[in-house]
Amino acid sequence: MQHTSAINLLPNSSQTQEESAMEGGENSLLVEFFEPAQYWTEALPLGCGRLGAMVHGGVKSELVQLNEDTLWSGGPTDWNNPKALETLPRVRELVKEGKYAEATTEAQKMLGPDPEVYQPLGDLKLEFDDSHNTYDKESYRRQLDLDTAMTYVNYEIGDVSYLRQAFTSYPHQVFAMRIAGSKSGSVSFSVTLDSQLMLGKEVVGSKYIALKGQCPIDSNKVTEVASPTRSSKKQGMEFVAVLQVEVSGEAGRLQVVDKQTLKVHQADWAVLYLTASSSFDGPFKDPSISGIEPTSLAFAALANLVDLSFDDILAAHLADYQTLFHRVSLRLRNHRCIDGNPDSSVFEDVDNEEKDLGLWELIVPSEIVESKTVESGAQVSTGVDGEVYPQNAWKERISTRDRILNFDGDEDPDLVVLLFQFGRYLLIASSRPNSFVSNLQGVWSNSLHPAWRCCPTLNINLEMNYWPAETCSLAECHLPLFDFLEQIAVTGATTAKVNYGLGGWVSHHNADIWAHSAPVSGDPVWALWPMSGAWICLHLWEHYTFSQDEEFLRNRAYPLFKGCAEFFVNWLVEDGKGHLVTNPSTSPEHHFIAPDGQSACVSYGSTMDMAILHNFFNAVVSAAKIVGQDEAELVSEVKSAVGRLLPAKIGSDGRLLEWVEEFKDPEDTHRHMSHLFGLYPGHSITPQSTPELCAAATQSILKRGEIGPGWSTAWKTALWARLWNSDHAYSMIKRMFTLVPSEEKEERFDGGGLYSNLFSAHPPFQIDGNLGFTAAVAEMLFQSDESNLYLLPALPLRKWCDGLIAGLRGRGAVTVGIRWLGGNLQEVTVQVEKNFSATRMLHYNTKVVTLPKSTSGPQLYTYDGDLNLTRSRSLEDLDAGGDNSCIIL
Repeated sequence: MQHTSAINLLPNSSQTQEESAMEGGENSLLVEFFEPAQYWTEALPLGCGRLGAMVHGGVKSELVQLNEDTLWSGGPTDWNNPKALETLPRVRELVKEGKYAEATTEAQKMLGPDPEVYQPLGDLKLEFDDSHNTYDKESYRRQLDLDTAMTYVNYEIGDVSYLRQAFTSYPHQVFAMRIAGSKSGSVSFSVTLDSQLMLGKEVVGSKYIALKGQCPIDSNKVTEVASPTRSSKKQGMEFVAVLQVEVSGEAGRLQVVDKQTLKVHQADWAVLYLTASSSFDGPFKDPSISGIEPTSLAFAALANLVDLSFDDILAAHLADYQTLFHRVSLRLRNHRCIDGNPDSSVFEDVDNEEKDLGLWELIVPSEIVESKTVESGAQVSTGVDGEVYPQNAWKERISTRDRILNFDGDEDPDLVVLLFQFGRYLLIASSRPNSFVSNLQGVWSNSLHPAWRCCPTLNINLEMNYWPAETCSLAECHLPLFDFLEQIAVTGATTAKVNYGLGGWVSHHNADIWAHSAPVSGDPVWALWPMSGAWICLHLWEHYTFSQDEEFLRNRAYPLFKGCAEFFVNWLVEDGKGHLVTNPSTSPEHHFIAPDGQSACVSYGSTMDMAILHNFFNAVVSAAKIVGQDEAELVSEVKSAVGRLLPAKIGSDGRLLEWVEEFKDPEDTHRHMSHLFGLYPGHSITPQSTPELCAAATQSILKRGEIGPGWSTAWKTALWARLWNSDHAYSMIKRMFTLVPSEEKEERFDGGGLYSNLFSAHPPFQIDGNLGFTAAVAEMLFQSDESNLYLLPALPLRKWCDGLIAGLRGRGAVTVGIRWLGGNLQEVTVQVEKNFSATRMLHYNTKVVTLPKSTSGPQLYTYDGDLNLTRSRSLEDLDAGGDNSCIIL
């Protein structure tokens, strides 16, 4: 393995921090601290879909906590419950008789076993020599740079500057860290691996440490690990992590200590590579007999790095990551509007000639709108060859934690940009092709007993994880969800047959890597909810509506639609009033008071059930027409059913009813907004088509109030955005920037906000709040349906009065760039990527124009603030190297 002899200690090896200081403010893409992490929720996350790492940044002792996405307890299980089929008629009869409390009690018999538990991989531990007992605390800086998906730890000891750079590479499936000092021979430390699930570890050869571990076979026995002496009787998923250490410098050397530790002596720099693998071979194979040998796989991954330098691996990482991350840019300003006179300095870094040519609208933001220069500060010697680089000229030394604390006062728009892009970063880091879905904590968990088992939770949380995938131009990150759904459809077919006596397939509210599809244990209020399959199928439909990829629709999406639709057309029952309803039915995790005064959760035709089916059945009908299945018998049944679904109802107080009757609500500030599914993420309630339902939804959200966990805050933000209510949407934005103490881990339904590292707090940490926030901000700035594009529908005029957003995706295979000043639209560019039969309408306030139809391939249209078409050009001509100037029409 080759390595460069001189190390550039710039915090960003691909570009200077001045070059990466973009998106509005100098530190708008940096999560930054000036002391090491004391708690896990202060550490900085790295990930490449399959591998996750939390970098703590200690000086004397460094801890990198590690995860691998296939490490779960258990194995394939028959969790189905034949008693559910026997119990179903009785539950339905009790519901029909209005005996809701009795139906709830009886429904307990329809439940099954718990899902399995996500398990942590282990820890990478570094212990530095005695010179690190003290350091210059004023020099310490710990950063996560979202532009490069890298962490940096800088500090000084005497006249030596130290830097640690770390990243996780998707192309090479490796965690990499480089540790360097500004003086030759200044790097000395010991390194080892540890795990709560460890079977053993040893140094292999002169530069490898191999750790072997095993997950429990039983989710209720997650503290019991198999003994290495009982290898003939494996008890769960096996895994291996392998660490490789490389050193540089004339005096640098490696020493083996106690056969379990490697010690670096007097190196100029050291590089650590870590890979991991498990015996997982899909959800339908027992991992103890899968035939997968994780040790050889882990070493093979390291063998792929031979002849590659750290910089080679870094370059591949950046090329991969930035291709995704740089697709969307956002800038916001909140203090430019004074008596209606905007200051256009938000765009001062965009060259006037570039503005005239309209090049910013090409939606290659990293080349144009992300190049603001920061004045150089003091010169600091950093390289072993005496190379210097300028430090950032920070206006003040302020951590991300303090920025969150200050938000209530300064409402810093750069912090909104940071959290928006942090959500995009987390999705890229936790969900990549061929990885498992982003679970309740993405790919970051340090506990054998994580909250809610770290399961994909399908009654809101998993779906919320993928809300920004299409709108925020990360469609590739959506693919693991589709893989997961295909697996669930297999196990769900058995669940449909055994539990309900029906064809097709079904899934419920909890799942795991083994594609758990049946109701879990506990309370029917969460467990008895067979609607998740239809909801996730809508993600398939969304992927099609954004991409217009008919091959995807025909070959991947529609076969899943058919099985899900087959289940639901037969699951529906008559309500005696001419409507089709679900029975039994719950509104996730929310009890009601029945007319007899008893607490219950089981009734029929909940508003969420009906909204999901309304949206799903319409998607099935539309998809069938596109793929040539419009006359199929199943489609005819769906068409008949969709017209008979129980419609949404408005209560006596003007709110949208959550249940079929106006039950008393003992928790009317409940965190779940389930009955508003039709407004968001669905499309059956809109300001244009159903104003009366929008008014009822408004009353429902107002009654729910603003207090709630982080993910609920994000959902409410998106709901207000869909109502085009910028004031309330922004109020929820402000509430998200509530600092939750790092040590707080206990569940609180009123404790939402952010940990200091920007992780969203339920509390505890749940990634859905981060990803939902990103989707909600996008909805505030741009919305679309299959024929309409809405510009700045919920822009908070006085808070974000100047700004630009470039790269958001719209349905109908379009990408937009929007620029505004003083709260008024200045320019919009619409990149139309495919010919489209439907008429596309562009909306801004009361202005509406029709986009031209083209039969000559992808087009780029530019409009001014009054929606006058000013430029039009073919992207094919641009790709062919044609004239980059715009055609003025």
